[in-house]
Amino acid sequence: MSSSETNYTFPPRVLQRWTRNNLQLKPREDGGHDAEFRFHGSTCGNIAFDLLSHVTVGPTEEGRPLRDLPCEPAPHGDGHTRMCCWRENAETVKDWMQRETPLQGQPLADALTWGPNKSASGCLCHVDGRLHKWNAVFQTLHFALSQTETTP
Repeated sequence: MSSSETNYTFPPRVLQRWTRNNLQLKPREDGGHDAEFRFHGSTCGNIAFDLLSHVTVGPTEEGRPLRDLPCEPAPHGDGHTRMCCWRENAETVKDWMQRETPLQGQPLADALTWGPNKSASGCLCHVDGRLHKWNAVFQTLHFALSQTETTP
């Protein structure tokens, strides 16, 4: 199924922009990909921060399983330290970033039917916001890989 025939949660123009501006893809020797997605967010106090979500995707012939899903604050800036949850307990937030790995082991295509609650929150203070960000990561990754398959 090409990306033009796929029903994404996010509009194609947004996925195109995120693919171009926020996603880095590197092919792996095993036929999979290593991806890094930079999420631009803000705290409830409107302090900007960037998160890096790293995803290893297995090869197509294995169904593109999602592997290794760590997330971390980008190395520049300290806006993430201004989130309410970070100020309350930074270690808990760091744990979420490493432990909350939705869809790990599942095929990337499962991201198209996965329906976490939507959250407009730019921060990580609530699980809905964190899962909404992962949904953006997975759908952008699916979109980008679908584009590479249909490009001659």
